[in-house]
Amino acid sequence: MAKLRVRARAVDMLGRQQIAGIPTAIHELFKNAHDAYASRVEVDYFREEDIFLLRDDGHGMTREDFESKWLTIGTESKVGANSIATANPVAAGGPVRPIMGEKGIGRLAIATIGSQVLVISRASKNGVLHPPVVSLIHWGLFEVPGLDLDQIEVPVVELEMGTYPDSSVVIDLARALRSNIDSLDIPMDYRQRIYEDLEALDFDPSDFVRGLESLQLNETGHGTHFIICPVSPILADDIDAGLEDVASPLQKMLLGFSNTMMPGRPEPVIRAEFRDHREGTADELIAGNAFFTPDEFEEADHHIEGSFDQYGQFDGTVSVYRRSAVAHLVPWTKNGGRKTECGPFKIKFAYLQGLVNETHLPPSDWARISGKLNRIGGLYVYRDGIRILPYGNSDYDFLNIERRRTKSAQDWFFSYRRIFGGVEISNIDNSNLVEKAGREGFRTNRAYRQFVAILENFFERLAFDFFRPTAVHGHEFNSIKERLKTEAALLAKRERRTRERRREFGAKLDKFFEDIERNMPMVESERILEALHGRILLALKNADTGRLSQSLLDAELQARSELRKLIARFKIDRPPGIGMLKTQERDWIAYLKNHEKLHIGVFHLIEEQIDQLVSEASASRSGALNRRRRIVASLELRKSNATSVASRLRRQVRKQVSELAQQVNESIRTSIARLNHDISQTFVEFGRTDAESTTERELSQLQQQWEERVDKTTAATRDLLGGLRDQLINLVDAVREEETLDATTAALESESASLKEQLNSYVDLAQVGMALGIVQHEFGATVRDIRNAIRQLRPWAAGTPELRDLEQNLKSGFDHLDSYLNLFTPLSRRLTRDKIELSGEAIRKYLDEVFGDRLRRHRVSMRFTSAFDSKMVTGFASTLLPAFVNLVDNAIYWIQMAKGNERWIYLDADEEGFLVSNSGPGIELRLADRIFEFGVTTKPGGRGMGLYLSREALRKDGFDLRLEVHGVDLQPVFRVAFAPADEAGEQEDL
Repeated sequence: MAKLRVRARAVDMLGRQQIAGIPTAIHELFKNAHDAYASRVEVDYFREEDIFLLRDDGHGMTREDFESKWLTIGTESKVGANSIATANPVAAGGPVRPIMGEKGIGRLAIATIGSQVLVISRASKNGVLHPPVVSLIHWGLFEVPGLDLDQIEVPVVELEMGTYPDSSVVIDLARALRSNIDSLDIPMDYRQRIYEDLEALDFDPSDFVRGLESLQLNETGHGTHFIICPVSPILADDIDAGLEDVASPLQKMLLGFSNTMMPGRPEPVIRAEFRDHREGTADELIAGNAFFTPDEFEEADHHIEGSFDQYGQFDGTVSVYRRSAVAHLVPWTKNGGRKTECGPFKIKFAYLQGLVNETHLPPSDWARISGKLNRIGGLYVYRDGIRILPYGNSDYDFLNIERRRTKSAQDWFFSYRRIFGGVEISNIDNSNLVEKAGREGFRTNRAYRQFVAILENFFERLAFDFFRPTAVHGHEFNSIKERLKTEAALLAKRERRTRERRREFGAKLDKFFEDIERNMPMVESERILEALHGRILLALKNADTGRLSQSLLDAELQARSELRKLIARFKIDRPPGIGMLKTQERDWIAYLKNHEKLHIGVFHLIEEQIDQLVSEASASRSGALNRRRRIVASLELRKSNATSVASRLRRQVRKQVSELAQQVNESIRTSIARLNHDISQTFVEFGRTDAESTTERELSQLQQQWEERVDKTTAATRDLLGGLRDQLINLVDAVREEETLDATTAALESESASLKEQLNSYVDLAQVGMALGIVQHEFGATVRDIRNAIRQLRPWAAGTPELRDLEQNLKSGFDHLDSYLNLFTPLSRRLTRDKIELSGEAIRKYLDEVFGDRLRRHRVSMRFTSAFDSKMVTGFASTLLPAFVNLVDNAIYWIQMAKGNERWIYLDADEEGFLVSNSGPGIELRLADRIFEFGVTTKPGGRGMGLYLSREALRKDGFDLRLEVHGVDLQPVFRVAFAPADEAGEQEDL
């Protein structure tokens, strides 16, 4: 009798050729880890080494398990496992897991990832650990034509307890596999390719595993490791193919492996991670916040949750715009009252509005979640908490939602890319929903067709019931949506106006500071004095006293008029009703301070000199021009100017009042006309309706429509006119109290903008503070361990020159790192809080230790005076040293950015404190005070915290930090003062 023979190529046909791609293959291996009762499964892809490492902490395999089950295709070990109500022995104390795979061919998916795999497994059964089992398989053997399956031998070895295979084990396995290949009749091209792959196994597996903290197989560890080398180049493409708004193929398939996005669900029984190691970093691709989080789920606009019974009828709740959930039923009538073959299932999903002006979320949050939705949005399917592929893939719209939306966006409403959530099925209730062999969705049987039909009907009815303009339950959705759109439109319109006025205001401030830096006020003032002097000399040539008097008066008035125009040129009015950004608020404060200095130090002095020149000229001709006449002329000039300004503003105000009255009357007329038209139209339709030929039900429906139309028009008229009335009341009240509504709005806008910026800065500061605390806590013990290891290495290095050089380089490098990390010690304000005598010399040496290498690298010299070295101060080192570190750090940055020829930092001291100057660029006037404010920085990527924290710390301990010299053309000088400014006295600007 004849027998069926199995060619080796059957393995390739059942495995690699059946799997859609590498992400699908990895998903299969994740499911195998789930079935092995692993709580974690992790992938580490080492690009440079071309190694793919997958590890889990499942129950593992003994040698017998590996040979009789893993190496046996189509095993029955999982068949019927979900119908057995007995707990798996490795799951003692935990829940019984439904088995995800029953075909026994999932392991063959490995061939899709790479041509050969090293399998390492250690079993734990009934609390007993077994020795590790190691095997090497080259999948290329299963592609060779003509080979029978029983001709291929797979080398397997069992290691000693607690050991992990090293390079010698790998070499032995490769040698055994090569021996089997040599005994087979294999074409040369196949043979050569396999040999090249085997030669690539020149690594030590323990080197890769040792660098990873979790899922080890030593001591009490158990589970299975797959090391694949070489890796198919398609894997890198599947990772790198993603764009900002498009997820990579790998993320599309692996994100959401466990159901972690829905609030109120139990913790997943298994968590999956995938790390991409390249260029010295490891990118986490699928864990953490890469997938939707429960918080993001809760933030969405709408939420729908419920269950479909065994007849396909939905019973659940609908929450629109996060309002209280309302109970809702959706019937399905296409099955004629018979039980469905797909079985009962649950659904829970969230929906985000597609336009930012229709969502309740702030624009930044909406943009964040929208970005995720564009990449990985969709309706996922979970069987017992594990994702079924490819459902959830944003490109796989299995419910044809987008097709229906394209035909009728108004009626269908839903967009597949705005949905995130899942359908939850189980092995018990939905056994007829069977996955295809290639893991490309469910088989298209009757159960699947019913499953899709029920969900399509569900989404269609939801849109009709809640989200259409005429939906039965759509009043809340449509009213909130329209309100949000109206508010967004108003805010957008105001933002456009505000942005332009802010831009104009900022340009004026920029021009002011630019002119101040160029000393233009003084230049123009001197020109006025020179012109006045010339006119006075010309007037004094008049022999007639009356003409002389009038000429002097004219000369004075012209000079004062020119001075007034110059003062007006440097006078900036803050635009009313516009909230300023924090940077503009700081510029405004700097403007007020410098404008006051300008008025006192320049304009007032020029005014006095004008008066003095005219008085001296008058006195030289025996009082040709008396003071009284000059005062009257000056006051008359001011009166004329004041009257002109008031008249111009009065005309503008009256014009605006007239336009306001016209707009109000027009709004009232239009609103009342619209109300009357809609009411009349309702009565016309009523008059055209034949009550005799219309049923009672139809008349009732028509009556309801007519009443709703009148009520809707009435509500719109009431909202418009009521809102107009309230605005006018507020305006009248504000005018009566001599206030402006714009001032209140501007204050709120400024406070809002300031709080947003401050919140972002505080978040950054909190992260820095937490990181610093962790470093301080952990670094001490780590230093001791590393130093002990170096000391233990020293005896071995003494007799080996190569090792001795390595030990010296290691020690030198660590000492260098240690010197930098020791900076954290003085920053800890709780450590050694004792005041000490600190000399300038000690400070200088500390700075040299910290910045010596960096100063030499950037060719910056640190100069000092004997006064600095000999200066003594009593205080906390944890306060003083960081201040100097911050000043020198900033100085080095700006010096090397300036690219100047001179590169120096100068340390000096006087009676009031230490002075630190540098050859970097000057600090402009507008920044002179702001550089000490929290969050202010001009350094790209800077946080604006260093000078702020240094000054605050110094002031708490009785010192101060000030900028003594500023100006774009002056080299900056900072002072670490021995007393705060209010005690030592404010220093004049130099």
